[in-house]
Amino acid sequence: MEELKRIIKRGIITSIVILVYGILTQNKYIYLGMFFGSLLSVVGFYMICLDAKSSLVSNSPFKVGVVGYLKRYLIYGVFLGISTKYFGFPMLVSGVIGLLSIKLNILVLTLFNNIKKFKSKYLK
Repeated sequence: MEELKRIIKRGIITSIVILVYGILTQNKYIYLGMFFGSLLSVVGFYMICLDAKSSLVSNSPFKVGVVGYLKRYLIYGVFLGISTKYFGFPMLVSGVIGLLSIKLNILVLTLFNNIKKFKSKYLK
């Protein structure tokens, strides 16, 4: 559970960094597309956590999982559709990059933990 809180906290920090960088560079694709995509990825990850908890106590965990999956991807699709309709293809690309930010945070956290284990095991 601590790892999940850590990932969510780092996702929020990443979103704030993206927003500040976008404002400093005055690039609307960064501070709109990537920032909102990053926020949606944090919300989607939190929804995954809630779905996992509810599927453990549910009588039909498959149904809970499928409904949660469809809700998350409907939200992602609406976000990408609206951003593409009103801002064009570059906003779609920046929104997709923003949606991948939580996955990047998980990757960095996993790599850091593996490097730490390797270091403690082989480099004493």
